[in-house]
Amino acid sequence: MAETLRSHGASHVHCVGSVADFLSAGAVPPAPVRLWDVAVWDTGISGDDASLTALLDQWRTGVPGAPVVVSDEAPSTRRAMAALRGRAADMVERGDPDGLVAAVARVLENRADPLRVEGARQAGPRMLVVGAHPDDVEIGAGGIIHRRAHGGWGITILTLSGGANGGDPDRRREEAHRAAEVLGAHLIMENLPDGSISDDSATVRTIERAVAEVDPDVVLVHSESDTHQDHRAVHRATLVASRQVARLACYQSPSATVAYQPNRFVELSEADLEAKLSAIGAHNSQAASRWYLEEELLRSTARYWGRFSRTRYAEPLELVHDNTPLGYYPADHA
Repeated sequence: MAETLRSHGASHVHCVGSVADFLSAGAVPPAPVRLWDVAVWDTGISGDDASLTALLDQWRTGVPGAPVVVSDEAPSTRRAMAALRGRAADMVERGDPDGLVAAVARVLENRADPLRVEGARQAGPRMLVVGAHPDDVEIGAGGIIHRRAHGGWGITILTLSGGANGGDPDRRREEAHRAAEVLGAHLIMENLPDGSISDDSATVRTIERAVAEVDPDVVLVHSESDTHQDHRAVHRATLVASRQVARLACYQSPSATVAYQPNRFVELSEADLEAKLSAIGAHNSQAASRWYLEEELLRSTARYWGRFSRTRYAEPLELVHDNTPLGYYPADHA
């Protein structure tokens, strides 16, 4: 396996023989490696389904920026589901070196562009970004929105409340439209009750209408790991409303908890970051009074996440589902 990867251009391949060594090398890469681009785990080292999922969970917690390809002697649907539960990036058969190389190449390409959409429509991919309140999506994904909008994507922001608890709803609506214009996005604003948004069928139907209108390839939304009740409700309702969408990921809010576990990092240019700051600044009824909207903090946060993608700036995402099948083996269903 190591020689196969080296022969296809891998500059550094480090081999281990135990779970402990795998996790240790992930957390503290041996010199001269600073960060891992990808890891390959062979189930022959330690391999029942439960331990595989647990191992992948441990790796993701300790090394969130490095995806894992799983190699197995005779992959089954059961084993593939264990890998999927642990959010493995791909699964290959141990005796297929070409398959391993192809899987690693796909993972690296996806890491460079985590929201890349296979077979996107000719007019360009579409992304729907859902937030509970005005300014939520700008804070969590403003750089991504700008980057995609200026890369030919169609971007729609769905804001579910007018933010009445944070100020005059009419003013906040005007600010939201200005911010969307700065980022190059179309804005849909609903009028659900700020502070008491639920995840009931009415909220699901509201989001479903936007999904039907936009027909997105990608949906971004709040994470479940968030202390704000509206954010959690919108997350749950969006999961239901977007169940047929190819890819769904969660952005980080200021109220996200330490349980937020990003596994994708989208590179931002200086222009993307400046556009994000300008869009947040457009919410001037909030920007002057919210400590978490200070420019220094926003800039340093983007700089911090950049370390996981070897770029200067990045925004994190927690990928929840992706329609790319991890593995389906007809022999299991004969």
